[in-house]
Amino acid sequence: MERLKLEIAPREGRGKSVTRKLRVLDRVPGVVYGSGIQPTAVSADRIALARVLRGGANALVDLVGAKGLEGSPVLVKEVQRDPLSRKHVHFDLYAPDLKARLDVEIPLHYVGTPKGVLLDGGVLEPLLRTLEVSCMPLAIPEGINVDVSNLAIGEAIHVRDIQLPPDVVSKIEGDTTLVHVIAPRLEEEVAPAAAPVEGEAVPVEGEAAPAPEAGADKAKADKAKAEE
Repeated sequence: MERLKLEIAPREGRGKSVTRKLRVLDRVPGVVYGSGIQPTAVSADRIALARVLRGGANALVDLVGAKGLEGSPVLVKEVQRDPLSRKHVHFDLYAPDLKARLDVEIPLHYVGTPKGVLLDGGVLEPLLRTLEVSCMPLAIPEGINVDVSNLAIGEAIHVRDIQLPPDVVSKIEGDTTLVHVIAPRLEEEVAPAAAPVEGEAVPVEGEAAPAPEAGADKAKADKAKAEE
């Protein structure tokens, strides 16, 4: 895949006055550092920076437009946003040693619908969304697809079960669970209300129970007296 490019310009001076001038020009201040590079203050167009950030956290970016940094592949190390406007206010770019391995977090993509979900109503529960791996800078995977379609309830996929690209090594223990399917949660059963006796009046919620018919108590007393 073709690498992204970011045009940058050297940035002279520091402080709020410099930041305000850059903001007027719709540019974002930043710094470039890393292997073979002295920390260098730079700036980039806000829209161009946003386009690069959409390429993913592990995408290598080629710098253009600044003497001494031209052609240097870098990784976006950190981006700061304004807490209110959410606009980018600062960025850090890191130039890795292309001949040395580095540790990065790779996103995990769970693909398919587990049979335990489809047939038995189970719930797919991912425990990890990223995987820390060691690899060469020019071989960083964009992501790792994990097929979950064969998982039944109670089954899981562990780190040792997935196939990583060549020369990519997991930094996480092989028996670590990535994702599993759990049984559905049973709702508490509500006890049904007792059925009314045939002929018995059922009080409406919020109303008093009906009073006994007039003379009912006297009739019961007379019957008991007659049976004595």
